[in-house]
Amino acid sequence: MKIIDVGGDHRFADGWTYGLTEITSPAAIADASRVADPGCFPAASLLALAPLVSKGLVEPKGIIVDAKTGISGAGRGGGSTFGYAEVNEDVSAYNLFKHAHTPEMREAISRMSSGAEASVVFTAHLVPMTRGILATCYAHGRLTTEAAFRAARDFYAESAFVRVSDAPPHSRWPQGTNLAFVSYAADPDAETVIALGRSTISARGRPARPSRT
Repeated sequence: MKIIDVGGDHRFADGWTYGLTEITSPAAIADASRVADPGCFPAASLLALAPLVSKGLVEPKGIIVDAKTGISGAGRGGGSTFGYAEVNEDVSAYNLFKHAHTPEMREAISRMSSGAEASVVFTAHLVPMTRGILATCYAHGRLTTEAAFRAARDFYAESAFVRVSDAPPHSRWPQGTNLAFVSYAADPDAETVIALGRSTISARGRPARPSRT
């Protein structure tokens, strides 16, 4: 029996395979009997960072992830905090320095860096839109914007669902599809790279319904 856990209990746990196919080998996921689905914020963030981290173009330490989520990604419970009427015309940060997805990002980045020590400061913001996540990631690296794009296009050359965009992605672009968008900007003098990720992953790690096209 094959088990796929969409919760957060088994991500990087012994005996479980991490289910983000752009980072873990699709063959390894297909062969695994127990697969742990990635979290919503890690999916958007790691897709943007993976080409740079895996190729050693940015440092695994000192990464900052600033992410915005719609209300469907902020959890369940039925209380008044996450209703659209309460969040309309308002933006707020939550779970500062204690968000459950931070260890997952840190472990994934470390593994992509061949086990090097990684550190991530992650801040999630709740914004007044229904669903979707846009992650803006800052990393240290002395490379140009063109080099970042080359790395991403090479990394995702065989990917069915990730699109490398010359323009910064908008939150509504992948609506109704399984697509994810990544984009980059870099300042080699400041040794800073901005990696942007927009995914369709929403509440509890579940993707949006795929497009019929």
